[in-house]
Amino acid sequence: MSIRKQVQYNPHTQSMSGFVDMGDGSNETDVATEALVFMVVGLQGHWKAPIAYFLTKSLSPETQRVLLSHALEELHARGIQVVCVTMDGHASNVSMCNQLGCDLKGDPREPLQTSFSHPVTGEKVFVMMDACHMLKLARNMLQAYSPIATTTGQINWRYINHLNDVQKKDGLHAANKITDKHVYFENHKMRVSLAAQTLSRSVSVALRTMRDLGYSQFKDCEATAEFIE
Repeated sequence: MSIRKQVQYNPHTQSMSGFVDMGDGSNETDVATEALVFMVVGLQGHWKAPIAYFLTKSLSPETQRVLLSHALEELHARGIQVVCVTMDGHASNVSMCNQLGCDLKGDPREPLQTSFSHPVTGEKVFVMMDACHMLKLARNMLQAYSPIATTTGQINWRYINHLNDVQKKDGLHAANKITDKHVYFENHKMRVSLAAQTLSRSVSVALRTMRDLGYSQFKDCEATAEFIE
């Protein structure tokens, strides 16, 4: 997560806080801009507990791999069995998982390898990308890289624009929640609800409905409707 870049005196430790700190006691001069946090969440029962954090400026996938492996070893030593690791879909996280033994490259000719061996027990530890973050990434990709060619046609953000324009012009909503905030989301990128409401079955149905009603701008929307659904 991003943190404010700031150095200040910590009276409890009688030292300056805010520099990069990897927990190894070395004196860093770079000011931290991010925090890497490890948190344990129970599968049975409603509990969670942060176990470690590292103040960083930038982390290589290799360093992340070492830190995660160390966290798994420490948890095992305390009798905690980790069955799944969840993170966002950042490229460095995907690269780290591949270094651990996963295969998340997405080659359509090969199945994904979504687990790696525990550094102590050798048991499978599964990897799961945070669904909320992946939903936002999919929405962002659609908006930034349209049109996207597929075997069924082109996926295009413009149909979301067209749907919003038609609904504003006609003063009604075709059983969906698309508004200007969903189309022009730059100031609301962190709101998962906007991404979920955009990439939803109701929007897919609305696009097909507009096409079936004869709106010419939705004539080739099928691939987009299928992707959104």
